[in-house]
Amino acid sequence: MNARGAIRRAVGVVLHNWPLKVAAIVLASLLYVGLVASQDSNTLQGPITITIDNRPANTVVTNQIRDVDQIRYIAPSGVPRQRTADFQVTVDLSNVQPDGQPATVRVQVTPLDPRVTIVEVRPQNVQVVLDELASKTVPVRVEPGPAPSGIQVGEVTKDPTEVDVTGPSMVVSQVVAARVDVSLDRGNLNVDSEIDALPINDAGDVVTGVNLEPRTVHVTIPLYTNRGSRTLPVNPVVTGDPAPGFRIASITVDPQVVTVEGNGDRLATLTQADTAPIALFGATSDVTEIVAYALPTGVSATGTGTVTVTVRVEAVTETRTYMAGLRLDGSDSGLTYAVSDNQVLMTLYGSVADLDRLSSAPLVVGLNVAGLAPGKHDVPVVPSLPSGVTVASLSPRSVTVTITAPPSPSPTATPGATLSEPPAGTPGQTPSAAP
Repeated sequence: MNARGAIRRAVGVVLHNWPLKVAAIVLASLLYVGLVASQDSNTLQGPITITIDNRPANTVVTNQIRDVDQIRYIAPSGVPRQRTADFQVTVDLSNVQPDGQPATVRVQVTPLDPRVTIVEVRPQNVQVVLDELASKTVPVRVEPGPAPSGIQVGEVTKDPTEVDVTGPSMVVSQVVAARVDVSLDRGNLNVDSEIDALPINDAGDVVTGVNLEPRTVHVTIPLYTNRGSRTLPVNPVVTGDPAPGFRIASITVDPQVVTVEGNGDRLATLTQADTAPIALFGATSDVTEIVAYALPTGVSATGTGTVTVTVRVEAVTETRTYMAGLRLDGSDSGLTYAVSDNQVLMTLYGSVADLDRLSSAPLVVGLNVAGLAPGKHDVPVVPSLPSGVTVASLSPRSVTVTITAPPSPSPTATPGATLSEPPAGTPGQTPSAAP
């Protein structure tokens, strides 16, 4: 009964004064029609590019988002006809999961003129595929084409040997290597150039939608018509000089010999395998570099194609003799000091640079007299020298320092008193007067 009563009451409320309510609805419709009739209805045809908003960090959109085909709008009379630039057309990706799966996103159109009202947008929704951005390192594979008849192919070298792949995670996971296709041509016997690398999957097919860094690989492939090989000593080539006061102590290479190959006529004239130059301009310490070989055209080194060169640089040393003054350290202001020698002769051994710095100012050697009592003392001469400089000889090695204290003051007599010696007599008795 209660349910039926509630329904009757609801129906009563709806039907109460129903003619008045119908009239209100009709009046509102007429007002809306009048409002629309007072404005211009226009259609802006596409394509209109959609802008992406709020794309999560480290993600990438993997599909081509379709354009908006049409925007219908109304505007009061007098408002200029709208153009593409008068609307902001966007999709919000803040709630889209970066899982590589298609997601339907609503198209949002905002007029720049607030007097314009959007009536319809086609399409209202678009599909977006959002994926996480990933990267990994893959090896470089050089695949030479067939060699011309009578041509022998030498050892292939590539730089770099690995490249970085960046893109959507689902696509990056498919890439296993970067392939470099090289065409071998009789007219150009040696391949030595930068060639584009292609990302490939397990089946060897090219994968699209990813980026390689670097995009090109330097490939070197020697081609021979009369191939031969020789083992040659490695000759390090050094350019420039160390800094003043330094010299080259030794040069070592690893390996010391290298096997080279090339056409027989070119190998016959070689006696050594030069390295690329190692610059020593202004060096003050050892220099170690890994460099390539500098071989004639048509000759290449087997193996890694590089050599480690170590140039040991040392300071040029010599001996010099200096005259140095003496300085008392730790003296007592209440004592007097006399030194047997005012200067010493020092012969020093060290690098030219260190000795030059010592020569730029007068030399003074301190004598440590702290805590010495009055009297004569042999104090050793101990020069304070920079690291790397040593004493070859010293004359004298010690000096005599005489220390004296000031004399004690004389006693002061009492005013009016006369000092006299006591007369001779029995100790403890007072001499008697003369008769």
